[in-house]
Amino acid sequence: MDIARKLVSGLVSVGALLTQQAQAAGACDLPGLTHQQKDTATIQQLEKYWTIAIAQGDTSFESCLLTPGFREVMSTGEVKTVADELGNTAKNKGKNRQPVAMPQLTVSIHAEVAVAYATWKPADASRKPDLTSDFFVWENGSWHVFFSQSTRVAGPKSSSGEEDGGWHMHSLAQLIPR
Repeated sequence: MDIARKLVSGLVSVGALLTQQAQAAGACDLPGLTHQQKDTATIQQLEKYWTIAIAQGDTSFESCLLTPGFREVMSTGEVKTVADELGNTAKNKGKNRQPVAMPQLTVSIHAEVAVAYATWKPADASRKPDLTSDFFVWENGSWHVFFSQSTRVAGPKSSSGEEDGGWHMHSLAQLIPR
């Protein structure tokens, strides 16, 4: 168990170091990352290019987009790090995968922070959709993702207390100041 902890700590450190080096070295002049503005269109474009980068195994793009301390809370409750994200993306390198269809994103921006959120419907109809949120921070003239979270969307309860098969969610927009 101690060896596993050390290995995970090492991977987290390496992922954070690679992210810092990519951002500092000017290696981030990549399509989709240049000419950013503090606006909704830029956040939506970053989300689109991020989805493409994941499908194509483009860890260079992700290393520039994610902060060194990036964390992701999965719908299962599992917490992932920047090293986990880069490792999962790297698995797609050379597979010529098509990016998943993007749902309609809602973006809220307040000063130096932005949140993009949407409901992702899985291709597997037996799985429930996830409400996902990506949190961005404006640093050194560009946006970087520092946190992501996925929450399983529950179906509404019928009068008997069981899920009735329809979907609903409380509006995250009510929780985020505009």
